[in-house]
Amino acid sequence: MEQVKFTDISKQKTKKTLSLRKGRVALISSFIIFLVLDLFLVIEYKARGVNAVGYKLMEKVNDAFESGSNIVTSLWEPDIKHDGNITSALIVGIDSRNVEFTGTEFINTQPEGQAGTRNTDTIIQLIYNHDDGTVSMISVPRDMGVDVEKDCLDFHGSLHWVYDKSQSANCPGGGVQTLIETVEGITGIDIHYYTFVSLEAFVDIIDAVGDTNENGEHGIWIDNPKNVYELYPINDYGWESVYFPQGRQFLTSEEALKYARSRKASSDFDRAERQQIVIQAVKDKIMSSDTLSNPKKIYSLIKSFKNNVLFSEPNLDEIRAALNIARDLNTSEIVHVVLDPELGGHEVYINKQPHDRLTAQYYMVPTHWKDCPGNEFCRVQEFIQKILNYPQVYEEQARIFVYARSYNSIYEPNFDNDTYNQIKDNGLPITLNESKYIANIDSNEDIILYDFSDSEKTNTLKALSDKLGVSVTQGSEAPNIQINDEDIAIVINGK
Repeated sequence: MEQVKFTDISKQKTKKTLSLRKGRVALISSFIIFLVLDLFLVIEYKARGVNAVGYKLMEKVNDAFESGSNIVTSLWEPDIKHDGNITSALIVGIDSRNVEFTGTEFINTQPEGQAGTRNTDTIIQLIYNHDDGTVSMISVPRDMGVDVEKDCLDFHGSLHWVYDKSQSANCPGGGVQTLIETVEGITGIDIHYYTFVSLEAFVDIIDAVGDTNENGEHGIWIDNPKNVYELYPINDYGWESVYFPQGRQFLTSEEALKYARSRKASSDFDRAERQQIVIQAVKDKIMSSDTLSNPKKIYSLIKSFKNNVLFSEPNLDEIRAALNIARDLNTSEIVHVVLDPELGGHEVYINKQPHDRLTAQYYMVPTHWKDCPGNEFCRVQEFIQKILNYPQVYEEQARIFVYARSYNSIYEPNFDNDTYNQIKDNGLPITLNESKYIANIDSNEDIILYDFSDSEKTNTLKALSDKLGVSVTQGSEAPNIQINDEDIAIVINGK
């Protein structure tokens, strides 16, 4: 058995910070439902007009869902927009205080003050991989710093302003196209479809499909992971105190909106997590048999989408292809990525700037913005590609530390090992933390890979084992090595 000893061993453990939110966030199912309903809506309204929709439309929608299995089995290859093996959709939530949807755009009804702007509060890029069927969600914070340089608009600031300013500037394609191009510039992934939703849609959709409590109120059941003490904006300068206790609870449609929107007393990243909880609950109700078999609820949803949602219009083949994908989709294993300062390690890729300004507490810029002239998000895009290539590895968020077994000539840990040097830029969405402490180990092996996760990080261990060319050794054989609360340790014998 190999014995491990350390010099200058510290017992202080560092806190884990995760930018991954794995959950059963089946937004792609909701998006597919939106597309299906919108298609029927467009066809019926163009053919008959708004006053002639009636029960005939409800029958068509029900028939579509009932015959869905026959539709999808007739389609051998998905006929849906894609680049290579990727289909991507942009989901945007518009801050709709005093903002109305005309059917083609969102307009300000109160142009003065914060409440009259068309800020984008929620920005999510949904990515489907046709090769392996994986789904990833990339949440782009509203306060990500971006540069928009077009003939119609020269803007430098937070992402949430892009839609409003480009719409006001009459840019080609309006605010939708400019925001799409801007998000593509952040993630490096083309967007094929889009859905812009006003916040009123939360209320209308929950009222249409939600449960009813003992007071006759419509709402949804959620599992709230922690107590939430928040302030909710009621106008430009007013705030309302709201509280949501930990545990399972019923939220009315208005309460759900407050739960999903508030961030004054917490953070933008906490709010993003709550938004996913609400989306999951709403999706479950939309996809339930109670909704899909109820023509009245389907028609209420259609009216809500028409009043609050702006779509890219799919054709019938694209709808059928989406249904084909949905048939085999495992929506419980969606990988959720948040582009926050903890992506890939603290401020490794995203830098919180400026650090000393309370008025800009969420403003962020890419850390390596100088590395690639003309593409300031190049390093962020490279890491996103690693996530898409190894989603299961990223999902595990393994904490990895690397230890040298000796010092170099300037009395620093000696990590100069050919195999290790080759995997430093390893193509994996992981962070290799090089420890300042030395592991004195009696072994002939150049590299030893220890598992302290009780085999919970199997995908990461396998990937590292393959790249390092070594087998996995259980941490019980090196009981003194886990000094940084790591899941995995790599011990290096330097030159």
